[in-house]
Amino acid sequence: MTPALRTARWLTAAATLSSGTAAYLVATGSYWFAVGVVYVAGVLAWCASRDYARHGRIQLQALGRTLTAIESSTACCHLAEHSDGQAHNPSCLRRPTSELYATCCVDAFVSRGAQHEPTCPSRTTRSSAA
Repeated sequence: MTPALRTARWLTAAATLSSGTAAYLVATGSYWFAVGVVYVAGVLAWCASRDYARHGRIQLQALGRTLTAIESSTACCHLAEHSDGQAHNPSCLRRPTSELYATCCVDAFVSRGAQHEPTCPSRTTRSSAA
C-alpha cells in the first residue's frame, strides 16, 4: 500500500461522511449549510481521485522496473524456444516488435507468421522428413 492509496481511502471516507452529513442537513431543513457541505464533499472526492491516480502511476513505475529486471534475466517462452523465435506466447515478455514484421510479407502478418509469400525474405521451408 502506497501513501497515496492510504490518503485516497481516508479522503473517500471523509467525502462519504460529508455526503451523509449533507443529506441529514437537507432532511432537517438547513439547505444553505448543506450546500457548503456538498461542496466540501466534492472537493474531497476530487482529491481522492487524484490520489488514486497517483497510486496507479506509482504502481506502473514499479511494475516497469520489475518487468525490465525480469526481461533482462528471464529466458523466452517455450513456444519461441521450439519455433526458433518465430512465434511467442501471448504472455511472453520478449514478443517481437512491429519492426520485425516490417521486413516480412503481408501474408505472414495476417497469419501471424504461419504462411509466407514465395518472395518473402523471412520465408522458411519445413520438410516433413525427419
